[in-house]
Amino acid sequence: TYVANILIAVNPYREIKDLYSPSTINKYNGRSLGELPPHVYAIADKAIRDMRVLKSSQSIIVSGESGAGKTESTKYLLKYLCYSSNDSSGPIEQKILDANPILEAFGNAKTTRNNNSSRFGKFIEVHYDGKSQVVGGYISHYLLEKSRICT
Repeated sequence: TYVANILIAVNPYREIKDLYSPSTINKYNGRSLGELPPHVYAIADKAIRDMRVLKSSQSIIVSGESGAGKTESTKYLLKYLCYSSNDSSGPIEQKILDANPILEAFGNAKTTRNNNSSRFGKFIEVHYDGKSQVVGGYISHYLLEKSRICT
């Protein structure tokens, strides 16, 4: 459901057919919030449209408890942000999308709620040019659980 420009999502713990398909990306492209059912693609589209109209940087915050689906939501937000300018991703967009799973493989731990829980936070930047085309990206990490440092 939406609360203003905030999407509250629940992890269904099962696959929902076509929830993140290319046709769903196309369906949410250029649509106003609330016009279609709540979706992470709607939030990503709002950020892109606001960036274009307001000519200023936009941020999307993904928050929640362990196992809530933050990593998956971020993955699909990035997919939308990298594919929305055109229907296929170029080499830069693909590098941004390919880097995330590799980075997730390091620094994770098993918890009672999640077998692969991140021990760090990430700030992911997607850089666009004046034509709203992806021209680069940057990922910075920050450690959340300093108690796990042993050396």
